[in-house]
Amino acid sequence: FYYFGLIIFLISSIQIFSFILSFPLVNLVKTVDKDNIRNVKSVIVLSAGIKKNIIGDWVPSLNSSDRTLLGKYYADKLSVPLVISGGVTKVEALAEAIIIKNYFNLESIVVDQNSKNTYESARNLSEYCKKLQGPFLIITGHYHRLRSFLSFRSEKCRVVFLENEQNFNYKLFIPSVHGMSHFKNLIYEYLGLTYYFLSNKIRLSVFFDI
Repeated sequence: FYYFGLIIFLISSIQIFSFILSFPLVNLVKTVDKDNIRNVKSVIVLSAGIKKNIIGDWVPSLNSSDRTLLGKYYADKLSVPLVISGGVTKVEALAEAIIIKNYFNLESIVVDQNSKNTYESARNLSEYCKKLQGPFLIITGHYHRLRSFLSFRSEKCRVVFLENEQNFNYKLFIPSVHGMSHFKNLIYEYLGLTYYFLSNKIRLSVFFDI
């Protein structure tokens, strides 16, 4: 058990293993480039949590902030609507989408405040997808791309993602705390993907249509 634990610890701390294992999660999605990005009809940002600041106010998490800023950048650049999707995840707080909207003082955006997870975002935005037809640019986490893609495709929503820009360098072979964090997030995402398949939140037929 000691040696087994040591091996797992070593594997999880070296990012090259996460780099390899994450390939399907990151790359098995449809992407846009500079030539076809102009076809995007709307940008959809999937929120990633909220937190309390030093004075006790609820504000977007760092990941939610990064995603929102990136989504707003592309929505402004393409002159298309921006959608923020995120429901109530804390009993004493407003919906994540509302907190993000107020924090960044976003005007004239579409707010989905009823979705607590990826499946609900895809389901609740399905009518919006049918109305504009798409494609829609999804802004989400690095490892969350495949689950988002398959969830929205299961609801007949045409979605695309930015091209993967992860660089291959020597740091991937050096053990680090960041490597362990990446490995943990990777395992979590694979478990989430498995659950979505088993619970039919993602239709198996969609997976073979990538």
